[in-house]
Amino acid sequence: MNTPPIITSLSKHYFDQFFGSLSGYQDLLSGVYRVDPEEPYSTLVDKINSTQAKILVTAWDSRPLPESFLNDCPTLRYVCHLTGEMRWLIPRKLIEEGLLVTNWGSAIADTVAEGALYLILASLRRATNVTNTMHLRKGWELSVAPPESLLDKRVGIHGFGNIAQQLTLLLQPFRCQISAYSPPVPDPILDSFSVLREDSLENLFERNDIIVEVEALTGKTENMIGKDLLKRIRANGIFVNIGRGKLVREKDLEEIAREGKIFIGLDVYNEEPLSPDSPLRGLENVFLVPHQGGPTIDRISICAEHALANIHAYNAGRPLESLVGINEYDRMT
Repeated sequence: MNTPPIITSLSKHYFDQFFGSLSGYQDLLSGVYRVDPEEPYSTLVDKINSTQAKILVTAWDSRPLPESFLNDCPTLRYVCHLTGEMRWLIPRKLIEEGLLVTNWGSAIADTVAEGALYLILASLRRATNVTNTMHLRKGWELSVAPPESLLDKRVGIHGFGNIAQQLTLLLQPFRCQISAYSPPVPDPILDSFSVLREDSLENLFERNDIIVEVEALTGKTENMIGKDLLKRIRANGIFVNIGRGKLVREKDLEEIAREGKIFIGLDVYNEEPLSPDSPLRGLENVFLVPHQGGPTIDRISICAEHALANIHAYNAGRPLESLVGINEYDRMT
């Protein structure tokens, strides 16, 4: 049986990165045509129409689609997005018009949660100060507050989606008491993870030793975290952001960081790459990672496996996993 044609809007770099490590991926992807995202939109349209393709595969560097996309490509029915966020790529109108869209869903949530745990442990163990002392200054004694353990800590999580849920599982061996502020999440979900509900962000920041930011970025949550909340974290407490940089007012975060009263672990920033002269650089109480909280290179093929499973399901007329409807789309970053 011939494989129905599939179009990918991926650079060769990302095509090989996602699919190259899959055993026998050439056979799995027979009938796939790659249109480089740098090509004009008309090239993508021509390839879809000439092959009568129903499926388009996209990722981080794909060409954004216009609202006219379904009119321009009448056979196209399904966009299989290899990664997570997609509001920059797919207009809401296309989903309203019936375009099927999936993303990586919870496929890499455990990897991102691992990244959050890394930031927490690095902040607790004063990794920046340790590195500077041992490597740069050739010293021994730390110049910040002594390291602390994660064992038996109180952890407050802002947001309780897939990543927060996986982080909760990773924290179990550390006997942490975990609470979350996430009004839309129903009590049964929190209860199933033995997570307490906080009724306000103020209480979340005041009552916990460690705050982890994993909320989605929307018009309502942008710049939600400012100086008033950050000052509520106890002395030598931890603030970690592995969600989105623009959830936090970065000028406020810089001011709090310079005060040196808390320890901060960051994977995301207001503007990326982080400016070379950012005030966040060089601070002994701040641990910085260059937005590497997503799938690591050895795990990125999981995204491709998830996508291929959905493509096979679509071709077989079975339900799709990680389907993004209007409700999911509106909650997305």
